Amino acid sequence: MNSPATSVAPSATNGHTPTVVADTLQDETKQIEEQGAIIKTLNKQLIHCEADLQAHMDLVDSLETSLGDAEKNLRKARMQATELARERDNLNSQVKSLRSELVEAKRGFTLVHQSVVEEKQFLEQRLDEERRAKERVLDARMDELSKRKSKFVCI
Repeated sequence: MNSPATSVAPSATNGHTPTVVADTLQDETKQIEEQGAIIKTLNKQLIHCEADLQAHMDLVDSLETSLGDAEKNLRKARMQATELARERDNLNSQVKSLRSELVEAKRGFTLVHQSVVEEKQFLEQRLDEERRAKERVLDARMDELSKRKSKFVCI
C-alpha cells in the first residue's frame, strides 16, 4: 500500500516528476549559494568602501584643521606685515626729518664757519693795522730821540 508519506503522486509535485523537482531544487540551491557568495563579496567591498570613506573623512577633517591653522597663520603674518610696514613708514619719516635737520645743521655750520673766517680775517687786518700804527709811532719816537740825541751831542 501506498502511504501518503511514501507515495509520490504527481499531484504533490505539481505534476512534475521527482527528478525534475530535485534538479530544480538543486539549481535553486546553487543559485542561492552563488547569490550568498556575491552578497559576501559585496559585504566585503562595502566594508572596504566604508573603511576608505572613513579614512577620507579623517583626511578631510585633518585637511580642514590644517587649512584653518594656515588661515590663522596667514592672518597673523598679514597683521605682522602691516605692522612692519607701518613701522617702516615711521622710520622713513624719521630718516627724512633727520636728513632735513642734518642739512640745516650743515648750513648753520657753514654760516658759522664762514662768519668765524671773516672775523678772523678782519681781526688779522686790524692787528696788522695796529702793528703798523705802533711801528709808525715807534719810528716817530726813534726819529725824535735821534734828533734829540743829535741835538744833545751837538751841545
